Amino acid sequence: MEQEKVTRKLFSCAKIKTSQYKEEGNNKNNIEKIITIIFFITVLLTIIFYRYKSILNIFFDKNGDFQWVGVTSIVAILTFGYSIYSTNKKNKYDIISKERIRWINDVKQQIAELLVLMNKYDNIVRKCSAEGRFQLSTNTPKQLKIRNKYHKEANLLIEDISFKINILLLSFADNPDNEQIISCIEDASNWVDSFYMYWNWCPNPFVDVTFLYDNVPIQNLMIVSRDYLNREWHKAQKGK
Repeated sequence: MEQEKVTRKLFSCAKIKTSQYKEEGNNKNNIEKIITIIFFITVLLTIIFYRYKSILNIFFDKNGDFQWVGVTSIVAILTFGYSIYSTNKKNKYDIISKERIRWINDVKQQIAELLVLMNKYDNIVRKCSAEGRFQLSTNTPKQLKIRNKYHKEANLLIEDISFKINILLLSFADNPDNEQIISCIEDASNWVDSFYMYWNWCPNPFVDVTFLYDNVPIQNLMIVSRDYLNREWHKAQKGK
């Protein structure tokens, strides 16, 4: 009797080409900000000098000669004010930056280790597929033996993978900005869990089952986490 051929697709998700965290045009934005600030300062000074013409007396004596003492005094006051502002900002920056960078490095380490484990898991499945005549089929005794051998290897990784995933999910606040990276971590978990159906499939003489899968969740996690951590690193450098 001819076997019925059936295909089972394991967990899959849409491939992410560009993450929402990718930074673009930072230099252009900084230049635009500087130009805008200079423009507003110029306008403000023009209005002040026009409205309060007596201020000009600081720079000119009664004979109309320019006085450098006035300029020096204003520069000294501005320098003193900026020094206080800069010191306070630096102290705040150092505290925020150090803690932020420590968090970034911890998360980067966890994600890197998770990607290594998932790639190992992926390689185990691919080896199992290759030895099973290039398909994830579980119907023949030979293929069943191959599957069980690699199933044991895969099980050795499950505990560490689950631990890393839970650590990462606890590391990100549940807010709209973190939605994409949290989704990628959850997809990674669902991807690993979906292999339960393959590893535990019971042979059936009347049905020839082929399981299909891809490693898109691994690729997505790498792309999104890279852009996210790169953005957070730049924010940490600015004390944000």
